[in-house]
Formats: sequence, structure tokens, C-alpha cells
Amino acid sequence: MLDDKPLRRLSLERTVPAVLFEPNHLQLITRGPEQRREFIDDLLERSRPGFKTLAANYRRALAQRNALLKFPSSRANQQLFAWNVRLSELGGKIAGARHGLITDIDRRIGRSYNQIAGKRHRINVEYNSHFPAETYASKMLSKLEASVKQDMERGFTSHGPHREDIGFYINKKLAGVAASRGEARSLLLALKIYELALIEKARGAQPIFLLDDVFSELDGRRRHALVDHLKNHQTIITTTDADTVTEYFSQGLENLISLPV
Repeated sequence: MLDDKPLRRLSLERTVPAVLFEPNHLQLITRGPEQRREFIDDLLERSRPGFKTLAANYRRALAQRNALLKFPSSRANQQLFAWNVRLSELGGKIAGARHGLITDIDRRIGRSYNQIAGKRHRINVEYNSHFPAETYASKMLSKLEASVKQDMERGFTSHGPHREDIGFYINKKLAGVAASRGEARSLLLALKIYELALIEKARGAQPIFLLDDVFSELDGRRRHALVDHLKNHQTIITTTDADTVTEYFSQGLENLISLPV
């Protein structure tokens, strides 16, 4: 119920903007590409009108092509070209949106990371795409056509946005391999600070920042730097160490409320 009116689901415009940090999000840095794709696509869905529909259309087209690959027949072969065209058109649009967002993240994230870390590092974010952004759709179509036999043997579509990855680098080293726990957490916080700014710009309102166990594995310098970033946001923190919250937030923020668990 919203304003005494029943709603089956809330549109994006009716929801309260929020950004969540919780320890499991570290898998974004350390695990496989699926988490990184989901993170980027979620940002696009919440900041770019029409992207959610675009992504849903791509998933439906991908499911149709995969179904044809798993049950090959002469009729399926005739239908594949149409789905190759449809999938490559949608894939080009998704890849273009990702390229734009990742380029912006790459340009901005270094400053936040260095403020949290307390010293200068070179931070880069790269989209490991199968094809160049400017010719993505045509290159993807050619590849889909050329790999039909291979895809039939595998039973799935082996090229496209659903198979690509995003690389996070600290001083030119892949963060998922070389970063310490503290560095990975600092990188994730820098990404969340970027997310705050992106959602605020898209929604025209400051998001609530939800932080779960945020101080774990951060040294004192990183904790102070994080507090500086939070001064202008409504922030809700859960922690098992209330003394730490009091130490770092009572001097930097007003209206600190501590609730026992």
C-alpha cells in the first residue's frame, strides 16, 4: 500500500534509493565474472532508463537461441539466423552501455580509493569485451554465424555480453589475484561511493547508505577516510563492535543512535 493505494510492485521512481555494502560483496572482486556483470548491469538498470527492458529482451533472445542449439533440426537451423541478428543487435546495445559506464568508473574511482587507502595507487577498471564497442553488433553477428556448429556441440551461446568480464586493477595487477583483503575492501568501498554519486544523480535524491560490518579489516586511517565520505549521507551501520562505531562516528556525525542487538 502506498498513499492508501494497492500496488502489485513498485516502479523504480517510487522506491527509496539505497546503496548496500556487505561483506559478501567482496566476491565482486575475488570470484568469477558473473558477479561483476551483475553489478554493472544493476547500476545501469537503476540509472539508465530502458536498460532493464533491454537486458530482459536479451535474456529472452538468448534463451530462444540456446533452445534451438540444444535441439538441432533443419527447422532450428533456419530459425537460428533470425535469432543471431536479434541477439547481436541487443548485445551491441548492452555492450555500448557497459562501455560507457565502465569508462566513467575508471575515470573517477581512483580518487576515492586513494582517499580511503591514504596513499596514491593506480586504479583501473576495464571491460574485457569480445568485440570493439563501435562495431560490436556486426562483429558479434559474424561470430555467432561462424560458431553455430561449436555452439550446438556445447549446447549454449559462447559469445556475447553474457560471457564477458570486467577487470579491476590496482597498480596494474588484477585485484582478484593480487589484492590483500584490506585492498579489496577499500576497492569495493570506492565502488560503492561511486554508486552513491551515480544513483543520486539519476534519482535526484541522496541514497541511504547501508553498511554491514564495514570496519572489519580496515585500519584506522581507512576508517577515518570512510567517515569523511559518509558525512553528507544518511547512513545505517550494523556491527558487532559498538565501541568502534562510537569512536569513529561520534566526532564526525550527528544524531548517532546505538541500538543493542
